[in-house]
Amino acid sequence: KQWYQRRVAITAGGKLTAWALDGFAIYTYQDVGGLSPVVDECGGHFGPVTDDEDAEVIYHYHTRVYVPYTLACQGPALGNCNETQGSTNYCGYGCGAEVCVQPGTSETKLREYLAEWDDEWLDQYTTNDYINGASEVSLVLAYCLALFQLVRLW
Repeated sequence: KQWYQRRVAITAGGKLTAWALDGFAIYTYQDVGGLSPVVDECGGHFGPVTDDEDAEVIYHYHTRVYVPYTLACQGPALGNCNETQGSTNYCGYGCGAEVCVQPGTSETKLREYLAEWDDEWLDQYTTNDYINGASEVSLVLAYCLALFQLVRLW
């Protein structure tokens, strides 16, 4: 029974843990389906927060297993996190694009969410390959980078 309970905890999505001052939600480390979140330099991304097929896509942050543990700046980062830092830079590695979207996110749902403010906003920036999903290599790389950060800080 304990193994089953632990397995459920591992495969469940992150839980809402706080609200940032910019109004976006902060979730725990895991993303939908128990995956590692693909986040921008600030620690956030666009994506659903439940496994429901019709789940709304929102911008939100995730806690991390390395410094700064929560957010480094107010997102979306748009590749500008370094410019918001003072003498100590807590920007993460990001997803390699100006806008980070959790792999597997519906483009239709993403555009519906962004249309509340500006339906052409997404077209102005680069995005990671969220439609085809992250390859295992990129997930392993993200995990290795997080471990490297932990060891380096230790």
